[in-house]
Amino acid sequence: MRISNSMIYTQSLNGMTSSMSEILRIGEQAASQKRINRPSDDPSGAAMVLDLQSHINSLAQYDENIQTAKGWLDTANEQLGTISKTIIRMQELANQGSTGTVTDKQRDLIATELRELQVQLIGLTNGDYAGNSLFAGAAINKPAYEVGLGATVKNANQALVHSINGDAKKSIAIKFPVPTATQNVGVAPIPFKFSEDGGTTWKDGTIPAGAGTLSVQLGGVEVNFTAGEEIKQDTSMVIRPAAIYTGSIDGEAKAAYYGANPGLTPVAKGVFKSPIAIRIENDPSVSIPGTTPPPVLPAPAINDLEYSYSLDNGASWVRATASSDQFLNVPGGQIDVGGMGALLKGEQFLVNPIDSAIRVEISEGNSVQVNSVGSNFFGGIYADKATGASGPVDGLDPEKNIFEVVGNLIASLEMDDQDGVKKCLGDLKLANEHITTETGVLGGRQNRLNFALDAHSKSKMSTESRISAIQNIDVTAVTNESDRAKYIYKSVLSTSAKVMNLSLLDFLR
Repeated sequence: MRISNSMIYTQSLNGMTSSMSEILRIGEQAASQKRINRPSDDPSGAAMVLDLQSHINSLAQYDENIQTAKGWLDTANEQLGTISKTIIRMQELANQGSTGTVTDKQRDLIATELRELQVQLIGLTNGDYAGNSLFAGAAINKPAYEVGLGATVKNANQALVHSINGDAKKSIAIKFPVPTATQNVGVAPIPFKFSEDGGTTWKDGTIPAGAGTLSVQLGGVEVNFTAGEEIKQDTSMVIRPAAIYTGSIDGEAKAAYYGANPGLTPVAKGVFKSPIAIRIENDPSVSIPGTTPPPVLPAPAINDLEYSYSLDNGASWVRATASSDQFLNVPGGQIDVGGMGALLKGEQFLVNPIDSAIRVEISEGNSVQVNSVGSNFFGGIYADKATGASGPVDGLDPEKNIFEVVGNLIASLEMDDQDGVKKCLGDLKLANEHITTETGVLGGRQNRLNFALDAHSKSKMSTESRISAIQNIDVTAVTNESDRAKYIYKSVLSTSAKVMNLSLLDFLR
């Protein structure tokens, strides 16, 4: 094989270029302190580094989420601490008002301070973090509570009072003349007496006859009574201060109708734990009771409204029959179809529970609730969104409903009811203990956040150590490798210089 001069020159240049590239590569590693500066340096190692770096980035995002959650929970915890101090002051006042040595005027002064403390308590429960309500459940864009009026009903159903509107500077007592028998509201006018000055003077009033809700004006207060409810011989009531819960509650749900009747606006009533599908089974059609049926069909009986419901997204269905006008009973409550007209076979209603919890993800598959449902902590009065009927929130014992306890305490003081004040004093202690217990739940969430931060810190250190082992250089080895590469480059230059100067003429000469 003939070796030409051009081949010699090319090979020499290639050797010099290769040696220089090696020096540059080692120099780049020495400057960056990294063994992998581009994927081609080590494809598998680069892929591992990218995966590990992605894990560190996700930890950073989780840490941001944790800081947000800590802001929510720390603020809520501070509010609860102040709330507890306010309740302690209320207990002190209740203790003063329960003693027999206190005069009527002194009890009135105590009640006045308690009214101020109640407003302060409502303000504290309306606390927010970054503009988001802490205790309104999922309704974070509005305050959890508002000032209102409630009714303490004795010897009758709480449902006797449908709702109350207006404002009163002092509790209003209502008593009924002793009837010969139980009376049903709405059948005939029912006279009563009411007092706006703690029972010193009394005025006459009348619940009118009629259906639905029947309104009565008591000064600046409108009391709506529910027709059909019973008033017994010893029924009485007091209209007093209250806190109206306006946030969302656990188990509240929205209902939707999928069919041809545009006049239906269904409302879900009850507490629902999972979605429920409802399917109309009548064939060919059924009219909602109380409406005009299609001309070709007779007016159906209420029990002719047949339907099925599913708790597992339609995998299985349970047959049922409507038992009351315009209501479909399902597990957890019922659906008010919300209108009139025809329902056709196959048409459906869907109930979707509203999740009151707002959760922040703090690690993969692990989240923490940052908000709270105020009605679970403080109780109060809740107005049904469908009917407007109001009453103490469900799921909380009356003696733990701090707002109702305070409202009854104020009423007892203003009515000079010493026994009532003593009972409220004991209930205040129970309500405060309940709030303390709920505060412990928030403390548990805070501990979870701290544990998660610690775990993330350790995971980050371990991951960074692994990246360093894969990517970083051994300084001593790189220094030796650099010296070796420089020596090789000098040797290549020296050899190339000698070889390139050789020719046939040099040999002949």
